[in-house]
Amino acid sequence: MQNQDLAVLVLAAGKGTRMKSPLAKVLIPLAGRPLLDYVLDLSSKLNPTRTIVVVGHQADQVKEAFADRGLEFVIQSEQLGTGHAAQQVKSKLENFEGRLVVLCGDMPLIRLDTLGRLLDEHKYNGAKCTLLTLKSSERHDFGRIIRDEDGTILKIVELKDASEAEKKVDEFNSGVYCFDNRLFFKALEHIGADNAQKEYYLTDTIKCLVRNEYSVQAIQTTDADEILGINSPDDLSRAERLLKDHHA
Repeated sequence: MQNQDLAVLVLAAGKGTRMKSPLAKVLIPLAGRPLLDYVLDLSSKLNPTRTIVVVGHQADQVKEAFADRGLEFVIQSEQLGTGHAAQQVKSKLENFEGRLVVLCGDMPLIRLDTLGRLLDEHKYNGAKCTLLTLKSSERHDFGRIIRDEDGTILKIVELKDASEAEKKVDEFNSGVYCFDNRLFFKALEHIGADNAQKEYYLTDTIKCLVRNEYSVQAIQTTDADEILGINSPDDLSRAERLLKDHHA
């Protein structure tokens, strides 16, 4: 049965320059299936009432590859960051009441039970945003979750914008979220591109929600493999190995 108060937004517009492939990143095969296929299979198991995919690079090919899935597609014609990608969806979802799960199209190994936990915690805590974070003593290239001394989430700082102290934080952003839909698009109106990459970061919505005293919560995973984003041929090889191990 469909969850009438649940929509899914998949960010799938990236070119994937480092992949050294002529294909759009989300079309690159992993064990014979396009990367995006894994994410869409997973999201369909949440039974959302709507699934919206932001496409950009090779948009027509991506749309064609997944034409039979009942998806809604939105074009991001310029790649100006994850926040800008999400802003393109506003006209589609501005009247939608409920929860919005945001996923990355290049993250094929995330588990259904993790997303289930994310949704359960979001509901239980009455949060306006719930993040999936990685707790790890290893170094990662992800944004850092910045909390105050009481453990309350304040913001997410992208690695390129982080201070030396912030880089030592051992809780990382995964890029997976559950938002109150209306507040998400309100927060997106207030983000700017004053940062190291001159991009509109979706992560800046967190600071905006916190500033306006809305509850932001998190669930943690300690499994870095689960939130592996495919950004290089090495990442792809690693994902292939992990899939084989999983099915062994």
